[in-house]
Amino acid sequence: MSGERIMVVEDESILAMLIKRKLQNWGYEVVDWVDTGEAAVKNAKKIVPDLILMDIVLKGDMDGIEAAQHIRKEMDIPIIYLTAYSNDEVLKRAQETEPYGYILKPFREGEVNANIKMALYKHNSEKKKTEEIKKRVLTDFYDLVQKSMSDYADYSEEEIKETLLDIFTKRIERELPDFYDYMDKKGLDIEKDKPETIFDAYLHWLSNLLMDFGIRSKSDFDDHGYRIEFLNCPWKEEAEKKPIFCLNCQAIINHSLNWTNIKGKMDRRKTIAEGHPICVFELF
Repeated sequence: MSGERIMVVEDESILAMLIKRKLQNWGYEVVDWVDTGEAAVKNAKKIVPDLILMDIVLKGDMDGIEAAQHIRKEMDIPIIYLTAYSNDEVLKRAQETEPYGYILKPFREGEVNANIKMALYKHNSEKKKTEEIKKRVLTDFYDLVQKSMSDYADYSEEEIKETLLDIFTKRIERELPDFYDYMDKKGLDIEKDKPETIFDAYLHWLSNLLMDFGIRSKSDFDDHGYRIEFLNCPWKEEAEKKPIFCLNCQAIINHSLNWTNIKGKMDRRKTIAEGHPICVFELF
């Protein structure tokens, strides 16, 4: 492929211009160059590049790793770090943002181009896999809803919802990644680490999981407990026609909670299908 749109985040202007020239020579389109983390987050939302080359030490209060965290929470954009720092603390922070590459300065031209090609290929492959999963989920759910409506015609609406939720939760398990694998990668132990630490890890894992389904999300904590907000809905049209489609996300959350052994249940408070700007789930 060629012509992919790349954003460069680098506070050394001479190096940034060199990178820009090389990218253009390789056939990429450099859609933006910024020198602060704040500008990277703001412009990434507007431009939505195909890939971001991110320096770690930047001007301003936000470094490249923090900027990548903000971007990852809301957008599915592959990020490659270009940095002169390789100490364990920096590497650990960078790993938590799940970058598609980590290149140390000074770097070789071929190394940068090869990392970009591999990152774009990996990201495109993941997107195709995600689309296939979503397609199977939708097809499966359509069939399940249609069949259940006739099979459970004598049941109350609440009983039908509970039955469908249970069935769909078991079916969707085949598609979802293992929380404990994620915990192992982070070096966490559900038996030894504090519940708050485990729950924070769960929220981060869940955010990545939802992103795989095309759902942007954010988590919050207030007097009522934890809240998870879905900022968009990949099944909006289907859910507006059949609100029972909202069980998709409820099944994902409820079953993922079961995997973590976290006590509590997630209750759906608002949905986009009902006309609200976001979907809101609360843990109680």
